[in-house]
Amino acid sequence: MPKAIILSGGWGTRLRPLTCTIPKTLIPICNKPVIERQILLLKAAGVNEIVLAVSVMADVIKDYFKNGEKLGIKISYTDETFPAGTAGAIKLAESFLKDENFFMLNGDVILNFDFSKMLQFHDKSKAFGTIASKIVEDPSRYGVIIANQNTNKIEKFLEKEEYRPPPGGPVPMPINSGVYLLEPEVFSYIPSNKKVSIERDVFPRIAEEHEVYHYPIEGIWKDVGKPYDLLQGNISLMNDLIQNFNGVHKSLIDHSAQINPTSKIIPPCVIGEKTVIRQNCIIGPNAIIGDNVFIDNNTVLKNSVIYNETYISKHVEIEKAIISDNCVVGDNARLKGIEDKLILLSSHVKVMKDVEIINNFNNPFSVCHHEIVRESVK
Repeated sequence: MPKAIILSGGWGTRLRPLTCTIPKTLIPICNKPVIERQILLLKAAGVNEIVLAVSVMADVIKDYFKNGEKLGIKISYTDETFPAGTAGAIKLAESFLKDENFFMLNGDVILNFDFSKMLQFHDKSKAFGTIASKIVEDPSRYGVIIANQNTNKIEKFLEKEEYRPPPGGPVPMPINSGVYLLEPEVFSYIPSNKKVSIERDVFPRIAEEHEVYHYPIEGIWKDVGKPYDLLQGNISLMNDLIQNFNGVHKSLIDHSAQINPTSKIIPPCVIGEKTVIRQNCIIGPNAIIGDNVFIDNNTVLKNSVIYNETYISKHVEIEKAIISDNCVVGDNARLKGIEDKLILLSSHVKVMKDVEIINNFNNPFSVCHHEIVRESVK
């Protein structure tokens, strides 16, 4: 059974200020860190050993996962002492991965598909490398795969700056999803102690010399790139998880949550462990609420993500927002994003009572960690 490596060293610059206190790969997706969901999918496919390639906030990631015992899987670590690139990062784990084929994942993508089927495809095609692909409506944001439509053998890669949409506009095409299954011979294409990109430097070479295929993902895939992607990724995964229950559940509510019977839960929603929702609240649709959250009377919350340990007071309205852990939102506050321009509160932010933040700006409205918002912004 193959091992796996997950790249977990990125800064998450486009998600700031959310990533000022939380590594990008520990950002919760439906109340589990994005990288933890990847690990559980790999474990379900039979993978029992994983190495995490860490750099930014490495100690935070190590402290969370430790040796993997709580997840029932062995976890090791490599530390980047210099920017090594996506290929250079796996080169650091060569001694761990060199004996058999292995999965390689970018740790910032939301996934929900069967890795064992990808392994079966890889073995059957006798591929040197298999890249999981996803057909997207507008591939201009990603690396595009040009392949034989009958065999899925990759003929060429186009990085996003090389892709030119046809005159009529973008057409759906398969893109590189950041999930790979590679033979250990790939290490001969990666020099040591040098920054190397697997996408730009390695794949084009091995596609010329070996059989490299793409495997279409049928399940959920979402790049956690920008705040709106993060919100939509939470909603997409929530709907996929609910659908897997075949109509038994319309929302995912932990049994330990305390919800006053006068409050209304409008599906779909996720409500975490020991969360308390008081009287006459309207929660949902598309509310993803973490663990140990307190929501006081007469609050309305929809199309938003709330992390753990946050306190939301009475008569609060929240829409199109991502609120990080340990925040406090005072009485009668109103936080409203517009379309893809969200409200973002980093960790330990306090919004005073009666404050209104209505995002009529061209970008997300962000509040850095440990700040106090005392005045309204409209």
